[in-house]
Amino acid sequence: MFKYKHGSRTGMTPLRRKWAIGSLVLAVVGAIALFPGGLALFLLPLLVWLTVPRQLALGPRYLVCGEAIVYYGNVDRIVLDPQAGKLTLVSAGDRRFTIERERFPTGARKSHKIAANKEAKFGKVAAKLIEKVRHASPAVEVSGA
Repeated sequence: MFKYKHGSRTGMTPLRRKWAIGSLVLAVVGAIALFPGGLALFLLPLLVWLTVPRQLALGPRYLVCGEAIVYYGNVDRIVLDPQAGKLTLVSAGDRRFTIERERFPTGARKSHKIAANKEAKFGKVAAKLIEKVRHASPAVEVSGA
């Protein structure tokens, strides 16, 4: 799993969903019993919902990024543009999934270190993706590399 700032959140895991429902029930009971101070308990389920991680998960046969799932066996072509920092997986029906270098977060503060960290993460993810897609279907062509 890699941290990746994509547009949508990943679905909640069953454990996180149980925590959210349990804390919501606790907040309702607390709000009724301790009104108005109990209303602050509604911050806990909100916090559980807002902290769902934004990640890029590379599985053995598929990629999950937010609500997008790409099965490696369905990928027909890979387009890698190192200058723009984009890797595009093209599936049947011309469906495209693009990973961008600039969406990888980094903890660095200096601009040259930020750029180096993003480039390293993008390179690592791109290499793993190409390897996994080639393993699933060896006839896939990689263009732009």
